[in-house]
Amino acid sequence: MVSQPSAVKLGKRAAQKAETKQRLISIAVEVFAENDYDQVTVADIAERAGVAHGLLFHYFKSKRGIYLEAVRASAEQMNAAFAAVTGTSAGELLRSALEQHLTYLRDHRGLALRLVLGGRSADPQAWEIYEAARWDVLGGLAMLLGLDQNNRALRFVGRVTVGAIDEASIQWLNNPDDFDLPQLVKWMESLIVACLSSASVLDPGADIAAALASLK
Repeated sequence: MVSQPSAVKLGKRAAQKAETKQRLISIAVEVFAENDYDQVTVADIAERAGVAHGLLFHYFKSKRGIYLEAVRASAEQMNAAFAAVTGTSAGELLRSALEQHLTYLRDHRGLALRLVLGGRSADPQAWEIYEAARWDVLGGLAMLLGLDQNNRALRFVGRVTVGAIDEASIQWLNNPDDFDLPQLVKWMESLIVACLSSASVLDPGADIAAALASLK
């Protein structure tokens, strides 16, 4: 049996390891956002973090392992803005989430563009991580709006809407002076409402009235 002082010490050590690992992932996100995958070395990340490169191999085994963790963290951050906030209306939440999402993309432009533009063919593993996070977001938004997540028409419309938002984000990141952030957020909100309204064409029985009303 482990004594209480030893258990406390082990707990602190585990917490320190988790904190160190998270810090390394955050730094890896920055490095991969600034450079293409092939241009990054483990030594680059270690130097930025101020640690021996062996520490990164200890936690992640390889550069590939570090990259996939950076992708996972980036996908989670891109989609974290869409987590429901208690006491916030659906419309207010959506506007705030879009603003935070676009701000994150702008601040991590390189990695964001590679994830969105690369698609499944460029890096199946990274794309799978990114896609899983996006489906989680769609599920969360459906719950927030009281929509049936299993409705085929709504799933189709949701996925196509995300694709349109991806393309709009790419255009904006490549031409940031064309429209300011508030304009883009307002346009995306209108796009989402219009796409949701169109679900009735595919399924006249789809219950979308309350969801549309909550977004006004």
